[in-house]
Amino acid sequence: MEVKTGKNISIKIDRKKFSVPDGITVLEAARLKNIYIPTLCWLENLVPYGGCRLCIVEIKNMRGYPIACTTPVVNKMEVTTNSTGLKTLRREILELILSEHPYTCLVCKDKNDCTEYMHTTRKVSTTTGCNYCANNGDCELQDLVDYLEISDVKYPVTYRGIEPERNNPFYDLDYNLCILCGRCVRICSEERNSEVLAFTQRGDATIVGTAFGESQIEAGCEFCGACIDVCPTGSISEKMGKWVGLPDKSTETTCLFCSVGCTINVNSKGNRIINVGPKTGKRINPPQICVRGKFVPGDIVHHPDRVLNPLIRKGDKWIEASWKEAISFTAGNLKQYVGDKFGMIGSPHDYLEDNYILQKFTRKVMRSNNLDMLSAYPNSKILEQIHKYNNTFPPIELDSIKDTDTILIIGSNGSVSHPIIENRIRKAYRNGTKIIFANPYDNRTSSFSHNALIFKNGEELLLLHTLLSVLLRNKNGEETKNLKLQLQELDFNSACNQLGISASQVNSAVNLISDSKKLLILAGDGILRGSNCIDSFNALYNLQLLQKNPDNCRIMFLLSEGNYYGGTFTGLNPGLLPGFARIDNKKNLKKWSDHLKIKLNNTPGLSRNEMINNIGKDGIESLFVFGDIPGNPDLSGLKFFVQQNMFLTGISKYAHVFFPTTSFLETRGHIINIERKIKKTKQVIKAPGETRTPWKTLSLLAQAMPDEGFKIRNPEDIFKELQSQTDLSFSSNNKLGKTCLPVKLMPFKKGKKHTKKEGLEYNYFHYSGNDLSTLIDDIKKIKKG
Repeated sequence: MEVKTGKNISIKIDRKKFSVPDGITVLEAARLKNIYIPTLCWLENLVPYGGCRLCIVEIKNMRGYPIACTTPVVNKMEVTTNSTGLKTLRREILELILSEHPYTCLVCKDKNDCTEYMHTTRKVSTTTGCNYCANNGDCELQDLVDYLEISDVKYPVTYRGIEPERNNPFYDLDYNLCILCGRCVRICSEERNSEVLAFTQRGDATIVGTAFGESQIEAGCEFCGACIDVCPTGSISEKMGKWVGLPDKSTETTCLFCSVGCTINVNSKGNRIINVGPKTGKRINPPQICVRGKFVPGDIVHHPDRVLNPLIRKGDKWIEASWKEAISFTAGNLKQYVGDKFGMIGSPHDYLEDNYILQKFTRKVMRSNNLDMLSAYPNSKILEQIHKYNNTFPPIELDSIKDTDTILIIGSNGSVSHPIIENRIRKAYRNGTKIIFANPYDNRTSSFSHNALIFKNGEELLLLHTLLSVLLRNKNGEETKNLKLQLQELDFNSACNQLGISASQVNSAVNLISDSKKLLILAGDGILRGSNCIDSFNALYNLQLLQKNPDNCRIMFLLSEGNYYGGTFTGLNPGLLPGFARIDNKKNLKKWSDHLKIKLNNTPGLSRNEMINNIGKDGIESLFVFGDIPGNPDLSGLKFFVQQNMFLTGISKYAHVFFPTTSFLETRGHIINIERKIKKTKQVIKAPGETRTPWKTLSLLAQAMPDEGFKIRNPEDIFKELQSQTDLSFSSNNKLGKTCLPVKLMPFKKGKKHTKKEGLEYNYFHYSGNDLSTLIDDIKKIKKG
C-alpha cells in the first residue's frame, strides 16, 4: 500500500466513519478496515488495473459506479460497497465473464455435496467438469459465485476450444480457463521485470501469450512461477501435484539453493509435497521466488531414483544393509585411517548443525584438518576475507538495493545464480539507479544496465586496476600515495586494448562510480572463483575506500550456495576453526582443544581440490563425501570411500559404503544467508525410508568408534554448542583496516573476448553437488534454452 502523504483523512464506508491514510485507493481503505469488496484482477503490490470491474462501488456526489481499485480516497468521502444495485451489477459482470469460461461446475446444484460424496463421479464432460480443474477448491470464481449467490448463468457458455499447451517446463497452459484478468501479464512485467507475457490478438480471440507465438523458453521465461501463483482460475497450472487436491498442511521455511535464503511456503498432503507457493486462498504470500526454489524441491524429494536404505558394496554389487550393520562396517574401516590420511567433504546445502558435526567428527575423531565443501572456492582464504569485510561493513538487506544510486555488477549472471537479487537490480534500474555491468559475456543482467563492459575472459583484475587508476587521478594524500605507486606502471590505453573495451566506456563507468553517493558493488563467481580472487578482493575494497563516503558504499559477495558462509563459519574449512578462528593461532587452538578434549593439529589441512589431487600413497587414503563431487573425479586410488547422498552418482562406483540422506525439507536447522542473518528452518515432511541427517550419521559413527561428545538428541543441542563457542551475533573485532589494501599488477597476456557463455559459467543447477539437469528433465530443457 503506497501512502502519498503522512496525514490521515476521514471517510465513511457503509455509513461507518474511519480514519485512513491519504493517497490510498478506496479498495485499499476498505481492506485496511476489513471490509470486503470483490475483485478478480486486483493484486497487492501491483499497479491497479481496473479490468474486471467487479470492485464497483457507489460514492456520494459521484456519477455512475466508480471502481474501488483505481479511485483515490478524499476527505469526507462517503462510500457504499454492498447495495442491492451493486450486487445486481456485479452478478451481471460475473455472468458475462463466466460466459467464456466453463461454468457448469460453478452453478451445479449438487456442488456442495460433490467433493465429499461423489468425488469420482463425472458430472459433465472432462473439459468442463469440476473434478478436472486443477484449481478446484482454490478457485476465486467459486468464491465469487458463492458470494454473489449465482445459481445460474443466463448466457450460453462459449467454449473457446483452444488446445491446452503441455510442452512447457513445469506448468501447463489452458486458455479455455483464462478470464483475461491480466494478473500474470502484470506480475511478469511489474514485479519480475521479465516482460515475457502479454495480451495477444484482439476481441474474442484475445489470449495471454508471448510475442510472435514463441515458446516460453524462446521468449525468455525464467520460470519463476509467479504467473502460476497469481492465476485465479487454474489456466496456468503446475504439473507437479496438479491433481492431488488441496494441501492438508502449509509450512513456511527457508530455501537453501542459493545464498539469498528466501522464505518459501511448502504445501503438502499426506507427507508428500504438492507444490511450493502461496497458501490456499492466498496469491502472493510469501512473495515469488525462482525456478529452483519453486519447482525443484518436490522433484528431488520424491524422485524415483532416490536411495532410501544404507548400501554396502560386496564385489561389484550394492547390497542393502541395516543402519547398525553399515555403521559397524564403516567405523571398523575408518579406524585404520585416523590422521592426515583422512579427508571430509561436506555440502553447503546442509545446515549449520550438520556441518558443525562434520568438522567436529573430522578433527576430534579422525584427527584431521582435511575439511572442505563440495563447491569449494579455489582459494579457501577468500571466505575469511569476506568475513572480515562483513565485520567492517555490515551487509545491507536485499530490499535496500533499490535505494542505491549506482550499482557495479562484476563477474555475475544474477538471473541464474541469484534471481531474487537480480529482481532487486531490475527494480533499482526502473527507479533510476545507474547500473554498470562488467562480465566476459552478455547475459540477462546486461539488458538492465546503462554501461555494459564486456571484457576479455580472465581480465577481471585488470579491469578493476584500470578503474582504480582512473579514479586515483584526482586523489591526493598519504592514504592513496602507496596505491598510486603500485598502479603507476599501468598504461590506460594499453589496458583498454587488453580488456577489449573502449576508453570512453571505462571513463563513463568511472564517472558513474565517482559521482555516486551510495554505491553498491555486486561481486559474483567471476571474481570469487578466479585464480586472482584475493587480489580482486583487494581491488574492490580499494574501490569502496576511494568513494567520497565509503561508509555509504557496500560490496555484496554473491556466494553461490545457500549455506556456504554458514558452513565456513562452523569450521568446515581446512584452515579455520568454528567462528572463522584461524587454526594456526595458538589462542584459538587451545580454546578448541580444551572444548573438544583433544590436542588439535595446528597445521591447516587440504582443500577439496588438494584432497582429490593427493589421493593415493602418502596422501588421502580415505574420504567421506556428503553429496556428489561435480566433475566426477577419479577416486579409484582411495582405500576406503564413504558417500552420503540422496542419489547414486558417478563417484558412487568408488564407494564402499553409501548412506541415504535427508533433504533440507525433511529436517530442521539454521543457515546464515547473504545478509548474514541466521535463519531458522522448519521440517516440512517426515524423512522417507531409512534416510538420516548428516549429523545423525556421524554421531552414530563416533559412538561406534567409540568417542565421547557425540550423544546428540536433536539439532537444537548442536546449535546450542555452536552458539556457546562462537560469536553468532557477529560483534567480532576481526576486521579490515579502513586503509587501502595492496594491489599487484599482473603482466599482460592474450585473452579471448566472449560474447556467449562458452563454458565459462559455474553450474548453479545442482543440489549438494547433484546435477539437477540430470535428475529433472524440465531443468535440462531450461539449461538448453
